[in-house]
Amino acid sequence: MCAGLSCLVPNYAAVAADTFSSELGILSKSKPRLLTSWNLRQVPPGTNGGVSLTGTLAGFGGASVIATTSLVLLPFCDVDTSIRGRAVGNTPGFEGGNGWGWQEKIFWVLAVTIWGGLGSVLDSALGGWFQASVIDTRTGKVIEGTGGKKVLVSGLRVPANKRSDEPSRHIESGLGILDNNAVNLLMAFLMSIGGIVVASCVWHIPLRSMVS
Repeated sequence: MCAGLSCLVPNYAAVAADTFSSELGILSKSKPRLLTSWNLRQVPPGTNGGVSLTGTLAGFGGASVIATTSLVLLPFCDVDTSIRGRAVGNTPGFEGGNGWGWQEKIFWVLAVTIWGGLGSVLDSALGGWFQASVIDTRTGKVIEGTGGKKVLVSGLRVPANKRSDEPSRHIESGLGILDNNAVNLLMAFLMSIGGIVVASCVWHIPLRSMVS
């Protein structure tokens, strides 16, 4: 299998993990906790940076789907157990060769699953730091921007038990530097670069040859 694919697959696993975590994490019966807070305080569902056990497990599950699919579809180099095959170095990767035996394939699935799950966690951390979570103080719910864009915030704060036609929003967490699309792009970029570095170390391939 070429080095390029070994970098692309973990990236897709991270993106899938983020999607699974976001879409299925809302099914959690417990409130999420803000990953970027020092005390992991509880926050309303949908808060950027909020994580739950259900969402985290769903993220790793999504990454495992990509990892397993890649195992079936990608052209892995089989191990040639004949004398000629071993003479030309076609031995399992763990023995210093290029072949992919069952041990290498299991390692691949586990590594991609873990990497993808970590990508979901990274996305939560980036969202908690750089993306503003805007709360409607009358309903206590997070307001999401159309198409992942930033949400306009009003300085007026109206108690939840008081009716008003004026907007009542405040920032629950985050700096508001990036919107959701930018956070997702940054996460995917960092996981891609990280995948290249890790693959270079594991397969002992110069970084220059992997990015050229």
